[in-house]
Amino acid sequence: MFRHIFLYNLKALSRTKEAIFWSLVFPIVLSTLFFFAFGDLSKADSFNKISLAVVERDGFEKDSPLYRALIPISDIDGEASEKDLFTIAVVTEEEGEKLLKDGDIAGYVHFGDRLELVLSDNGWGQTVTKRFFDDFLQTAATVENILKENPGAIREGLLEDVYNRETYLYEASVTRGTSADSSIICYYALLAMTCLMGSTVSVEDIIKLQANMSPRAARLNASPAPKFKMFLYNICATAIFQIAVVAIVLVYITLVLGVNFGGRLPYVALTLLLGCITGLFFGTAISVITKSNGVKYALVVGGTILSSFLAGMMMVSVKHIVRQHLPFLEYVSPASLITDAFYSLYYYDGLTRYFGNMAVLFVLTVFLCAFTCLVLRRKSYASL
Repeated sequence: MFRHIFLYNLKALSRTKEAIFWSLVFPIVLSTLFFFAFGDLSKADSFNKISLAVVERDGFEKDSPLYRALIPISDIDGEASEKDLFTIAVVTEEEGEKLLKDGDIAGYVHFGDRLELVLSDNGWGQTVTKRFFDDFLQTAATVENILKENPGAIREGLLEDVYNRETYLYEASVTRGTSADSSIICYYALLAMTCLMGSTVSVEDIIKLQANMSPRAARLNASPAPKFKMFLYNICATAIFQIAVVAIVLVYITLVLGVNFGGRLPYVALTLLLGCITGLFFGTAISVITKSNGVKYALVVGGTILSSFLAGMMMVSVKHIVRQHLPFLEYVSPASLITDAFYSLYYYDGLTRYFGNMAVLFVLTVFLCAFTCLVLRRKSYASL
C-alpha cells in the first residue's frame, strides 16, 4: 500500500502545474531577477586605479624624490600591482594636455624648479591625487628643514626612513566566502522561501484526509486503512518532491548564476533538508485548524511571504531591524532561522551559531508535526 500511495502522490505532484510553478519556476525566475538587480552591487565599491601623467623634464629621474615616492603606489617602474593607487604615463607637456582634455587622465604633473599639478575637474580621483602630492610636498619640506638643521642626517638613513614607511595594518577577510556581499541575504531568504513553498503542496495532503472537503476524502475515511498511515505515505512523497525542487533551485543559483554561498555544502544540504520538512509541517499545521480551502491557502501563502519578508528577501535591512527591535520573531519565523543558519555558515568559522539555529528549527518542526498528528488523530465525523 505504501508503494502505491507514495508513487501515486509523487506522480500527481509532478503533473500539477500549480505546484511546479510556485515551488520551482517562481524561485528560479525570482533568483534570476535578483541576479540582474543585485549582480553588480558587490562591485560597486571596487577600486579603480587613477590615471596620471608626469611631464618628462630634467630632474625627474629614477633617483629623484618624486620617482621614489611613486614607486610603492604606482606602475611607474614598469611593475604593476593590484594595490597600486596610480597608473603613470611619462609624456610631453602637449601629450599631457591632450590626455587631460580627452578625459583619459585625472591630471598631470610638472616637475621642474617646482612641482605643479594640473587637474581636469573636481572628482574622487582628483581629490586623492591632490592629497597625495600635498603629502609629498609636506614631507619634502620636512626633510629640507631637517637637513638645514642637521646636514649629517642624510648619512643616517633619513631618506630611507621617510620613503620606506612601515605598515602596521593588514587586510583580512571577515567571511569564509570569497567576499562579503550584503545581497547574499536575498538569496538566503529566497532559498528559505523555496523550502517553505512546500507548505502550499502539503495543504493538499490534509485536504485529501478531511472527509468534509471532497467525496474522494470521504471515501478514504470510509476505507479500513489507518488515516495516519495514509497521511504519512502522502507526506513522504511530498517531501521527496519538495527536496528535489529545492536541490534544482540550489544548483541553478550556484552553478548557473554563480552565486557563492561560502562552501560547506553538507551543512547547506542539511539546512535545506530540515527547512523543507519544516515547510511541509508548517502547511499541515495551518491546514488542520481551518475548514475553508481558500483560508488554508491564504494563511499558508501569507505566512510564507511574511516569514520571507522578515528574513530580508524584500529588503535586506528588515532582517537587521527585526534582530535589533523584535528578536523573538527570529525564533518563530522559519525563514529567519533558515536564513540565519546560512548566514552563520558563510560568515563564521565556528558552527556554534549554526547548530543553535538548527536546534531551534528542529524544535519548531517537531512542534508543528506533533500538532498536526494530534489534531488529525482526534478528527472524527458523525457521518460520511
